[in-house]
Amino acid sequence: MGIRGNIAKNYWIKSGILSLFQNLFGIIFGFVGFYFLVRVINEEQYGAYVLFLATVSIIELTRNGLLQNAMIKFISAAKEVEKQAVISTSLLINLAITVLLSLVILILAPILGYMWDTPEITAMLYLYIIGFFISGIQMFFNSVEQAYLNFKGLFYCSFFNQIISFAYISICFFFGIKMTLMSLVWITILSTAAGTIPSWLHARHHLQRISFKLDIDWMKKILNYGKYAMGTSVNAQLSSTIDQMMLGGLLSPAAAGKFNIALRISNLANIPSNAMATIVFPQGSKRAETGGNEALKYLYEKSVGSILAILVPALLFIYIFADPLIHFIASEKYVDAVPLLKITLFYSLFIPFSRQTGTILESMGKTKLNFYLVLFTGIFNILLNFAFISLWGVLGAAYATLVTNSIFFGVSQYFNSKLFNISLLNPWVYAVQFYPEIFKKVFPKKSISEYNV
Repeated sequence: MGIRGNIAKNYWIKSGILSLFQNLFGIIFGFVGFYFLVRVINEEQYGAYVLFLATVSIIELTRNGLLQNAMIKFISAAKEVEKQAVISTSLLINLAITVLLSLVILILAPILGYMWDTPEITAMLYLYIIGFFISGIQMFFNSVEQAYLNFKGLFYCSFFNQIISFAYISICFFFGIKMTLMSLVWITILSTAAGTIPSWLHARHHLQRISFKLDIDWMKKILNYGKYAMGTSVNAQLSSTIDQMMLGGLLSPAAAGKFNIALRISNLANIPSNAMATIVFPQGSKRAETGGNEALKYLYEKSVGSILAILVPALLFIYIFADPLIHFIASEKYVDAVPLLKITLFYSLFIPFSRQTGTILESMGKTKLNFYLVLFTGIFNILLNFAFISLWGVLGAAYATLVTNSIFFGVSQYFNSKLFNISLLNPWVYAVQFYPEIFKKVFPKKSISEYNV
């Protein structure tokens, strides 16, 4: 293997390990923190907090979707003399979008508080504007680092983001300290600020020539690419949270909280999907430029296969032990979430295919197609949720999302086959090959000369 082969191998190994551990720590901190949280606050408070997080996630993704992938793509592909122009222009767009969306939060906050009959959400959203400005700077630093195919800063940033919130919830649980929803927002702001420090430390050597000069040509390229990526991100997030939002509006915040319990537990199985998506996009952008469709076909099939190899056993385990898991993780207060969990596990199987489809399409620059696919899915999901929740209550939200994911899977596979000649069978073949490949890497065969000491 030559130097280029060793570099590529090291990229996948190092990036994969960092990204996997980042998601693993996120799940661990999130899981244990959640275990404590549902025992410290009541069902209505937890439901209100879920609705707040769903709202904040959509607003964050509106900005991040517009800039993050565009920054990574254009910085990684630009000539060295052009990189600083892309970075400087991205920073100015970031600041402008953050100000604009903060005004949107000010307008939406009282409306959402009234719609969900939870006035405290209004105050929480007003307060979060502080954290929104900080998270924008953090996203900027992380995107610059990822564009240079580095992930250490992203790892430490994620770690600090999570550890402070986790510590606060744990202290309240063990010492019987009364927790308020407003205090959770303050802790979120503090943890975001702490996570921004390692982001800056690892990105700063790429920002030495940064200026506050707007390059009109690069602005047009970034916004033209980012507008579809933003729409895709927002639609995808809306599709994954609309069920909870509609449950909060049509039923109650507590109903949204119960559904969120099921999603949190099923997400334990999605660690490999999250880890792989983080490292595939920048690599996909490079391969689209050099290897074309054949390279993207292999990248998709191999990455999905690796995810399935870990995901399927995890889903089976959670399905078999769904009842005791709910009792142990969320307590008997949320026993109604057991059937919800079993349904969410079924559509979790489609997530690797859908997520990597979006990643590959955006790597190739087909953000418009990806946008329309996700938009269609989001609209369909909203209509189904309205109908199914009206008919079957909380279970209706789970059935609506299952049907939506099944249809999106079929449509995305059609385009994968047409555009990249991707086979639905090959990922499963790679999934079966995954275990012997890992075994050989962990226990490599020694040559005869190594035994003859």
